[in-house]
Amino acid sequence: MVVERKVRLHSLNEIKDFILIAGKYRCDIKVKTLDKIVDGKSMLGIISIVGRKPLTVVANGDDAGDFAGQLDRTKYLYQ
Repeated sequence: MVVERKVRLHSLNEIKDFILIAGKYRCDIKVKTLDKIVDGKSMLGIISIVGRKPLTVVANGDDAGDFAGQLDRTKYLYQ
């Protein structure tokens, strides 16, 4: 299963919280911008692109739907 969500991550605390959520799941999680893709479980990777907009999270794997469900309940989801 592949799921995609747009997110906002502005501070180091938000990035840390996002990574803690992502780390609970086995699925492959990527965060991408228009021109760069990084590991969604990597603090340094996400920090390197956080100033760019928009941020899109793509999760691929058996528990990607569960990850997306938890992400949907956070304040990071871009609405």
